[in-house]
Amino acid sequence: MKLELLFTLLLLNSISHAQSTVNNFFSTTGTNYALVTSSATIDQSATGENLIWNFNNLEKTGNTTDVHSVPTTEALNNYPGTTFLITTTNTENNDERKSYLKQADNMVSITGYAATDLTLNYDTNNALLGSYPSNYTDPPTTDELSGSYSYNADGTTYNGTFSGDIETTMDAYGTLSTNDLGQGAFSGPVTRIKSVQSIDLAYAVFGNVGTATITIFNYFDNTNGNLVFRSLRIEVSVASLGIDQDTITYECRLGNSLGIPKYPFASKNLKISPNPVGDFLNIPMEAHLAAKSIVITDTTGKEILQFSGNETARSLAQLPKGLYFISIITENRHLTSKFIKL
Repeated sequence: MKLELLFTLLLLNSISHAQSTVNNFFSTTGTNYALVTSSATIDQSATGENLIWNFNNLEKTGNTTDVHSVPTTEALNNYPGTTFLITTTNTENNDERKSYLKQADNMVSITGYAATDLTLNYDTNNALLGSYPSNYTDPPTTDELSGSYSYNADGTTYNGTFSGDIETTMDAYGTLSTNDLGQGAFSGPVTRIKSVQSIDLAYAVFGNVGTATITIFNYFDNTNGNLVFRSLRIEVSVASLGIDQDTITYECRLGNSLGIPKYPFASKNLKISPNPVGDFLNIPMEAHLAAKSIVITDTTGKEILQFSGNETARSLAQLPKGLYFISIITENRHLTSKFIKL
């Protein structure tokens, strides 16, 4: 009996630390993150199985929000082949970074990237991120990439072309823990995806003048698929122009403990009536809100519904009974509330 109990405990432990299938490379729309720094080194160098990441010295410096949308005609003209766009907005200063993406037959590629200082247009050769769903045992995805860039350094803009390669791999899984940033700490099993772009930069008649390296780490919660922690590092080196820049951004998902986004200004501004809700959810929308989209999540943070911001009612007849959260995503803020489905 003791041997059977020991075997059962060992089995459960191995299951709890096992990797999980990752269904996509990105967060879901409406996800909110805290921009963070750390008083201790955030070490992401280890790869493999059953790792432990203790990111318990995080300090919040701001907020970002991801919104998925259909590309505009202008975006399609600039980034051919794009099927969806992810806009990550810094809610403190409204700075944006945009990821232009193409999804076809479960294959996801980058068609463009635009931020304050750097724009990459992969119009010559898109950068393949891989096929999703993806598993730890899948081989790395490698691909060539090329296109044009625009880079701003100290007030001077440089335009040229680039070429290189990208490698994306599910390189590790284990347990991640983060400290409470105001909406709950996180501790649980995660699977990590690493993507590295190694780029050669060409400028005017000078040919290759430098390099850029873009490294992304994404940590996905094994229990619900949420992207709970991510980092973006961009290194640009052009010796002849005196450019040697290295920037890294860390973001930790807000509401990780229950997967529930909370906004201190929001609840009093959004009232769901009637509440509890029957078959139809009525959404009060003042004209000044200019909602981009509306997202309904359950108590684990899983996205249940996402629909257009101009809808004022939505059928919930097929939704199981329970507690849900609604987020209305506007140009520069979010409004949230909770409701009970009967």
